[in-house]
Amino acid sequence: MGFRYTSPPLHQGLTSAALIAAGLAVMAAPGAAEAWAAWVIGTPEWVSVIAAVFALHMLVFWGMAAAFGYVDRHDRPAFIARHRIQSGKKRQPPLSRVARVLALNQLVLSPIMLGVLLGALHLRGWTPDPDLPGPVEVIVHLVLLGVIAAIWFYAAHRFLHRPWWMKRVHQVHHEFRTTNCIAAEYAHPVEMIFGNFFTLGLGVVILGPDLATIYLYTVVGTVTFVGHHSGYAIPWMSWAVHHDWHHYRYKEAFGTYGVLDRLLGTDKELRGLQDGQEVR
Repeated sequence: MGFRYTSPPLHQGLTSAALIAAGLAVMAAPGAAEAWAAWVIGTPEWVSVIAAVFALHMLVFWGMAAAFGYVDRHDRPAFIARHRIQSGKKRQPPLSRVARVLALNQLVLSPIMLGVLLGALHLRGWTPDPDLPGPVEVIVHLVLLGVIAAIWFYAAHRFLHRPWWMKRVHQVHHEFRTTNCIAAEYAHPVEMIFGNFFTLGLGVVILGPDLATIYLYTVVGTVTFVGHHSGYAIPWMSWAVHHDWHHYRYKEAFGTYGVLDRLLGTDKELRGLQDGQEVR
């Protein structure tokens, strides 16, 4: 099994930027304000928050899993396949085990945690707003949500690499030495809650953003962390090489984008690699 390093391109955030721009354009479209008000006022909260966020997440997750799974099986289209990070025999858990873990995490734990999220929002006085937020408010909240998610993920992930937690909890996720999109939520239930769900949900509880922002954040966040497990260094998507290296080596690169690893010195071997270098 080999690993090919590629440097993060300057335009790696184009996908996220395009999704945010598309979301803002939809909010500014004629009739959007009226349609949004009708949705918020006429829809039960459990539907507009729990069911809608769950549906958005699942649509993006399985859409990406299907797309990259096709590339894995057929090695095309070539303009995607040529960005594969690892080569050689894949090291992944059996499909039957993957199905059981994902069924528990996605169909049982995720709806429960979304219900807990809604309860936590209620405790801080949050309710869905029938008025759409302005673009500045949306962007500021998305940036802050991203910062909170990056800090929490690094701290939780590094904690899970302590020997006791690694052996009993985090080792499940690392059964995917060669990543694919499905690996993003292949995890022990404890990690699924405190590592994955808290990464995306903690900032929502702290900041209490508008429901429309939560929808957009769900899409962008899912695209990002599923993309980090895709196994492909797509130049216009968030840089997947960093997290793929973590699965390949285990011992470093605990963060999402690499900033905290660079600041805290937990990417020493990765930092020494050259663009295009093959590691075996």
